[in-house]
Amino acid sequence: MSVLKKLSSWWKGGIREITLFLVVYTAYSLTQDALPDRQLLAFHNTYNVIDFETRLKLFWELNIQAWFLRSDFLVQLVNSLYTLLFFPVLISFGIWAYKYHRQQYLIARNAIFISAVIAFPCFAFYPVAPPRLLSNLGFVDTLATYMNLKTSSMPTHLVNQYAAMPSLHMCWALLVGIATIRIAKTWWLKAVGILLPLLMFVTIVATANHFILDAIVGAAIAGLSYTLALLFAKLIKHGVSP
Repeated sequence: MSVLKKLSSWWKGGIREITLFLVVYTAYSLTQDALPDRQLLAFHNTYNVIDFETRLKLFWELNIQAWFLRSDFLVQLVNSLYTLLFFPVLISFGIWAYKYHRQQYLIARNAIFISAVIAFPCFAFYPVAPPRLLSNLGFVDTLATYMNLKTSSMPTHLVNQYAAMPSLHMCWALLVGIATIRIAKTWWLKAVGILLPLLMFVTIVATANHFILDAIVGAAIAGLSYTLALLFAKLIKHGVSP
């Protein structure tokens, strides 16, 4: 009977967590219609990002992508990593950490929610177009060109075309990486935690889905969110719950 109760508790907890993430995703979908003329504003903001990077001497995206475009293998690699390192990794980490490292899971989950609270208003009120939409500057949408995956043709409630700043790909990969390092007992798992955000950074820039500044801001939000999640856990003396 205790085993059945444990399984029942695990499944109820799992359903609760899935529901919470669906609520977050619903909130994300609502960020797309906050302002009129979003497309015009998004491209205006994009050129502001480019100008700011240029002043900081960080506008390296074209050169980075050009290096990968020299090889079909490298392009296909970063295209695949762009997909695999996000939702598959998040889901796999969530299942593993929820089952075996509940306290670290809760901290990472709360950090993701905090980052969403910070990022979603940015998407709503400061939309930024990704570099892949700037073909006039020489950027290539590698997912569309090499994999025929055109995000612009996807339903608008699934993909926000103008949510480049900050990069949640970078933010959430870094949060999972931090949590993995804190959980890991072996060197190779710690290495995975270190490599994950580094690979994500290279991938989002090489595929022209984010600017370097998007990634920097995403990483800063990850650091702030994880710090707040740790403080929150200490304040309420967060324990392991079903």
